[in-house]
Amino acid sequence: MKYKKKIIFRADGNSKTGLGHLYRIFALIEMLKENYEYVLITRADSELIIIPKSYSVEVIPSKISITEEPDWLLEKYETTNSIVIADGYAYDSNYQKSIKKVGYKLIYIDDLTATEMFADVVINHSLVVKPEHFKAKPETEFALGSHYAMLRPKFIEIAKKSKQPSNVKEVFVSFGGADFYDLTSKAVRALTNLNYVKKIHVLIGAANKHKNIYKIEEENSNVVIHKNLPEAEVLDVMEKCQLAIVPSSTISYEVCSVKMLVICGYFIDNQELIYNGLREKKVIFPAGDFTHYDVIRFERVINEAIELDMTEQNEMLRNQKTLFDGNQKERFLDIINRIN
Repeated sequence: MKYKKKIIFRADGNSKTGLGHLYRIFALIEMLKENYEYVLITRADSELIIIPKSYSVEVIPSKISITEEPDWLLEKYETTNSIVIADGYAYDSNYQKSIKKVGYKLIYIDDLTATEMFADVVINHSLVVKPEHFKAKPETEFALGSHYAMLRPKFIEIAKKSKQPSNVKEVFVSFGGADFYDLTSKAVRALTNLNYVKKIHVLIGAANKHKNIYKIEEENSNVVIHKNLPEAEVLDVMEKCQLAIVPSSTISYEVCSVKMLVICGYFIDNQELIYNGLREKKVIFPAGDFTHYDVIRFERVINEAIELDMTEQNEMLRNQKTLFDGNQKERFLDIINRIN
């Protein structure tokens, strides 16, 4: 059954901002599209190629500024019949106040706990954030922690399953849609120096402009580049692997849901809260700040992680299973229904 209210999903993603905000919105669309009409609103400089063709999409004209957006939305979508879900750093206190002022209900997806919140509901899926970390109105609701992880449906399902550790033969590497520091090439180059690694699967986003990784693929028959894969194919690739090297963004939650040895760090501010939570819960091998990494340091950390005994790895996989219970869709539906 479809409810009458429409959800306006608002996010952008490109080589400057990364693609994480869009991918989280995609996850929410998949959870909610059976129950609600929706539209994805994005700007023309977003990587439109990654948006599934089946989605209802509207592109904001370039002449419309961020401050003009609320009035532009108001001309197109009635406030009584619409809820806005926004994911991105441009939607600060002023934007939130403007959206509320024109009459919309607002859900804001946060990473930084930095801006004053005026949204009806704030979502932050870090494992360490609490309501007291925010400056917000007394009536603001919070949806915090891995129970509100914005995972795509197939990852929610596989998260319910258990898995045993095994020797590392295939490795999954991904540093997000943009990979500002070309960390992908450095990590993959390190892996090609390790004889026990038989295959290296590299997932690259549409916003990745670096060319080094293609040269590495040409030189090494065990390196396979995957680009802009749909959800099911991403999962298939991950399931082949016993080790992942990823940043502490949503993709770290995805590899934890699949369950494997995970080398995880951060390279931008918005990843630190998730990183701290994953480290505290002992579900990753903590790598710290990736911006200081070169090939040699990647090689050293990979070897350190591999040397963990099976007991330690098994505990890590058991801890990963506790993060996600598979009920995220029901929780998000409950939030939407409640503020209707």
